[in-house]
Amino acid sequence: MKKIICLLALYAGSFYHSQTNRFIYELQYRKDGSEEYRQNLMNLDISPKSVKFYDQKFADYDSINKNANQSVSRYSTKTDQVIERAPDSFKNKWYRDFFDYFVVNTNDEMKWKLLQETQEYNGYKLQKATTDFGGRTWNAWFSNEVNIKEGPYKFRGLPGLIFILEDTDQNFIYKLISNKKLDTDYDTKDFVETHYGKTAIPISNEKFNQYIEDIYENPTRMFSENIKNGQKATFKNESIESVEELNKKKSMLQNGIKSRYIYIEKDKEPSFKTK
Repeated sequence: MKKIICLLALYAGSFYHSQTNRFIYELQYRKDGSEEYRQNLMNLDISPKSVKFYDQKFADYDSINKNANQSVSRYSTKTDQVIERAPDSFKNKWYRDFFDYFVVNTNDEMKWKLLQETQEYNGYKLQKATTDFGGRTWNAWFSNEVNIKEGPYKFRGLPGLIFILEDTDQNFIYKLISNKKLDTDYDTKDFVETHYGKTAIPISNEKFNQYIEDIYENPTRMFSENIKNGQKATFKNESIESVEELNKKKSMLQNGIKSRYIYIEKDKEPSFKTK
């Protein structure tokens, strides 16, 4: 059978001599119990120096900026899944964008159970493996025809590239849909290592959650300071000119904070308390 995803040509003894190999995953994800999925395309960039996973739109906007020779377009992650790690490592830098820019260092070693179950996918024979991670149980389908022990987000360590990954509730579903070989070591410094000039602030996950929870408790604070200083605040293209008018938006702001991300690691998500 013809292999629709033509991967093997990239790896016939020459993978680690290439610059960047990009694998593009389709991600469908939803809140627990919801029927409606969000969708994103995600890039997995693998080079001899690093492995990076991020929203594909970052690269799309980066191309616009490079062609214009200036930062004319900016994008913020919709997934909270911006990751960097060294090759063959479970130690990740997890970049988090929430007003400021942060990096959480995590050690995410996974214990996989390999099963005998197989399936065909785009001409590749895939084998099933399972693991528990982030408060969810996951099924991965990998191919040992492609000798790369990587996959989407923080998932890695199987004897081949992960093609399909999903939790058992199917709240997160990744499917490898294409790949390309880039001639250069793709530069992500404007949107992964930094966020358009904002340096990533080291923080623990606990302190990051506390930061979000504090904003949730008083979401009008940062806007009200601007208004008190004689500036206007803008929310969803609506101009707000007084603190009283801003306070009426509190519930809407809180809902926006609460629903901004669907947290893949539900054992690490913030606790939003309603008073």
